Amino acid sequence: MKRTSLINLISLSLIVLLFTACQSKDNFTGREYMPDMAHSIAYEANQNTYYILNHWGTKEEYQKFVQPRTPQNGTVAYGRSKDEVRANSELTYPRYAFENTEEDRTKATELINYNPLKPKDKADFDKVLGHGKELYEIFCTSCHGKEGNGNGKLYELGVYPAAPANFLSDQFLTSNDGRYYHAIMYGKNVMLSHADKLSHDERWKVIHYIRSLQAAKTGVEYSLEAARGEKSAKPEAMSGEKKDDKKADKKDEKKDDKKGQK
Repeated sequence: MKRTSLINLISLSLIVLLFTACQSKDNFTGREYMPDMAHSIAYEANQNTYYILNHWGTKEEYQKFVQPRTPQNGTVAYGRSKDEVRANSELTYPRYAFENTEEDRTKATELINYNPLKPKDKADFDKVLGHGKELYEIFCTSCHGKEGNGNGKLYELGVYPAAPANFLSDQFLTSNDGRYYHAIMYGKNVMLSHADKLSHDERWKVIHYIRSLQAAKTGVEYSLEAARGEKSAKPEAMSGEKKDDKKADKKDEKKDDKKGQK
């Protein structure tokens, strides 16, 4: 009888202990049977995970491992590229100045009227265009086509109900760079935002490459001067210069003809 009572008493005590240990109130988390299961003994970046019941390191050792370390060579911060940030523009960096509204789309198109990523020299210009081409072919070709005419593979396969933007059409040839940048940031119609896929400078490299496609299609050269903003990067402006040159040549020819006649 006494043995049975003792067993019952022990069982009751264990049950009471079990329920009280599992209960939490306010900042009290309850008793822990195996603290290693709840508190990581591994070192965590930027967080001191020291716990008094763990005996795998001192508080000072854990604090030491919390401190920032020197990044490995070639480490790139999230959302940045290795040469970030060269394209200094108060409207696009460090914060984009426009919201995802049609009103702000119009403002961005009007106010962002040049590409702030200016190549230093011819070698840098070729590098910018080369990287821009690589990014364009990864993120843009499937919809806008290799030539920028809107006839990408996805459109040809009938995935989209309407054709993607044709960068070779007059409305895009005459548009400011802000129209392209805003579309990359927020998307347009079926196109989704690519802000999380391209860094700030990478967006501008893609725009440089689009301008080069436009120039090639209209029979003009997208030069270092145009990329640097020393002359208009819009193909119609460059083609206009060509026309002016032709007119000047014709005038000179007429003058020479008249002189020959005299």
